[in-house]
Amino acid sequence: MWKPQAAVVVAAIVALSGCAALQGQEASDSENILTQAGFTKEPYSAAQGATRTGGGPLPARQLTKVSQNGNTEYEFYDPKFCQCVYVGGASEYSKLQELRKDRAADHTWYLSHWNSAGGNSPDPSTWGPWEPEGLDVK
Repeated sequence: MWKPQAAVVVAAIVALSGCAALQGQEASDSENILTQAGFTKEPYSAAQGATRTGGGPLPARQLTKVSQNGNTEYEFYDPKFCQCVYVGGASEYSKLQELRKDRAADHTWYLSHWNSAGGNSPDPSTWGPWEPEGLDVK
């Protein structure tokens, strides 16, 4: 009588662990492209501030524009996975936008050249990290 209940519990555990794995992969994708753009990884405590200009907390896993003393920086807080903050300036932000645009174009190209009916396999980049989350400035 307890076997169906155990099966439900096991299924829930498997589903939740799959969600956690996907979140971890998304975190890695965002961090990889930030590094490629030249953002530096710093300890979470090194961030310019834990609050926005208006006093509210900075969002986790979201690129945020921070202005302090006339300087503008872009910060990406990740308190859950790396317990760090990625920091970059205008040039790093510009490079990030270029990389994101290139990845989206590559993704579109790979999809347009994949012929599933012809039996060829898509390039592994087709399903790769072409549009990581949290990289639009808020």
